[in-house]
Amino acid sequence: MSSFQDDNEEAVRALERSWQGEKLLEVRTGKAKPVFGINVRSAIFKNARSGPVMVNKLGFEGDEHAFEEHGGPEKALLQYSTAHYDRFRDELPQSSHLFVPGGFGENLVARHANERNICIGDIIHIGEVIVQCTGPRAPCFKLNHRFQVKDMSKRSQDLFRTGWMYQILKEGVIQAGDDMRLLQRPNPQWTVAKIQHYLYHDMRNEEAMKQLVEIQELGAEARTIFQNRLKKQYENQNSRLLGGAGMEMNIWTDYRLVEKVLETSRILSLTFETTTPSDNPEKVQPGSHVRVKLGGKLVRAYSVVSGDSNRFRLAIALSESSRGGSNFVHRTLQIGNTLSFGMITPSFPLAGSADKHVMIAGGIGITAFIASAEYCQRAGYPFHLHYLVRNSHDVALKMHLDTLGSNVTIYDKSAGKIFNAAAVLGKVNERAHIYCCGSDRLQNAITNTAQSLGISSDNLHFEQFEIATSGDPFVAELADSKKTLEVEGEKTLLDALREAGLDIPSSCEAGNCGTCRVGVKRGRIEHRGTGLMEDEKCSAMLSCVSRGIGIIVLEL
Repeated sequence: MSSFQDDNEEAVRALERSWQGEKLLEVRTGKAKPVFGINVRSAIFKNARSGPVMVNKLGFEGDEHAFEEHGGPEKALLQYSTAHYDRFRDELPQSSHLFVPGGFGENLVARHANERNICIGDIIHIGEVIVQCTGPRAPCFKLNHRFQVKDMSKRSQDLFRTGWMYQILKEGVIQAGDDMRLLQRPNPQWTVAKIQHYLYHDMRNEEAMKQLVEIQELGAEARTIFQNRLKKQYENQNSRLLGGAGMEMNIWTDYRLVEKVLETSRILSLTFETTTPSDNPEKVQPGSHVRVKLGGKLVRAYSVVSGDSNRFRLAIALSESSRGGSNFVHRTLQIGNTLSFGMITPSFPLAGSADKHVMIAGGIGITAFIASAEYCQRAGYPFHLHYLVRNSHDVALKMHLDTLGSNVTIYDKSAGKIFNAAAVLGKVNERAHIYCCGSDRLQNAITNTAQSLGISSDNLHFEQFEIATSGDPFVAELADSKKTLEVEGEKTLLDALREAGLDIPSSCEAGNCGTCRVGVKRGRIEHRGTGLMEDEKCSAMLSCVSRGIGIIVLEL
């Protein structure tokens, strides 16, 4: 028996309660598009539709399938139970924000119908349409990426939470709020979950398979599997569950906290070690960051100070405006705790054409430059690191700074040592590149000084370690899905979109990377962050930090 099979007897009994009908909660359709940063297309991201939607023999008009085996007359519509999302949120809290209606790419959203009380061959009336259940949905590796859980496809099939497929017996229109009513049940002993039991658990039960191949209403995919097994031909499920080369879900890796050092009154350095070490770990590259799940939908990105993919160090300041990340790290995280990290990614790299690298860090912005400075020192590249602090007690990561010798200058404001942007930038030539990570005030000073000295903007590079996300409330209208979202003052647009069931990718969530950009059709935007070029701001915004003014219309 699989380790994933549901052992919550009370929950299972609730799912097994007889089903005769209920209200349809949502209708969803989607277009095929590149997803997950791998060489694959999918239509798993589906938007809720308002009003009547036409259904023909191949499913909803406007709905697409990227893979031909995902569609066809026997797989015209996919239904999923919202009750499963409740369980998954409890079981996988690190991905809880992704377990919302539409997450599994379903066309039909309802609560009570599920794999344990819907049977193969069930004929159901929905609106003007009549459908018939043909079998379970066979989950594939894309679910691993969709929910950022390495074994999500296998987990869902072993727990009988995959959804199920319909063929269309009568075409017509369906809309949210329609009654769903069971008309006929020709095979009451064969629930979708029971079929899955023989597909994925009791795989060599020939007596059961002889009965299964005789079920006329069973879809060709499952029937062929059982027919082949009767011939002693067993399929390899790994390619479906894990994907081929380059398709594996390796976004998140577990690391254990092994060292926690108070560098200053506000800054902690933390050392993490992977729970699955590699024989050939990859060295941290200059300007790298890493994403980390801190519980629930709290995902943050931090600069990586040093190390490699087996063991690395972060330094995190306790922010007065923390939305939960630094508070969790400083006050909750303990030695021995395990967190899930993404891939270590260079996001603020050094310019390859530079004759000299001038790095300017304010406060915790020092974390963006330690790896870069150490890289330059090892390689013999000319560089200098300027580090601005309020007083000597605010100097962090001294063990790294000491190794840089005369290539680092510390500006202690309390001691009267003030950073002079004009004096520093006035000494660089046209092939020097300048990098700055610090407050808005510091970045503005560097920008204005460079402009006054005639330094090309191409030679300036900025990263913000913290940015305000709150502001005045605004309204976002979604042009495609016809939804209207009220974004409260303390909530980001990214949060509001995710709560509405839209999967918006993100990385840094600090306005630096541009991953979370969304298209803007109309309205005024208060742009924040550095992730958009100036010419992009007329048609896009960063949903993690930027805010609308009044009412805006998005291309979603």
